[in-house]
Amino acid sequence: MAGVKRSNTVNITVTAGSVILESPVLPVMEGDNVILRCMNKMSSSELTTEFYKDGLSLGGSDTGGLTLSGVSRSDEGLYKCSISGAGESAESWLTVREPCPQTAPPSDCSCHIYLVLRTVFTVLMVALLLLLVGLLHCGKLKVI
Repeated sequence: MAGVKRSNTVNITVTAGSVILESPVLPVMEGDNVILRCMNKMSSSELTTEFYKDGLSLGGSDTGGLTLSGVSRSDEGLYKCSISGAGESAESWLTVREPCPQTAPPSDCSCHIYLVLRTVFTVLMVALLLLLVGLLHCGKLKVI
């Protein structure tokens, strides 16, 4: 396709702070449910967390998680969280894409690449997890 330029960017934020916001790395499709999780690297106990989108409070959670049900383009933006007494996370951009029409062939719809990337990423993560479990089970990998 001459004259057409496309960019598939992935934003990954690494922070040295103790509070981390887990959010999708790849764009999510409209209608998906998205779970944001706020974690404290220094403590595994669940603490009161507050979530923010574009600097505005979305409310608190006692479980450390926030579910965005049936996301739309209006849910796209900068998210962060804070844990009482531990600080706040770096901001993370959530991208929301329109779903591909069911009738569109893959070559006519640029968002099919995201579906393929999500599937490949999921398969790789499951394979890695199975490998680690297998190594632990066989005694080849020692947990410190």
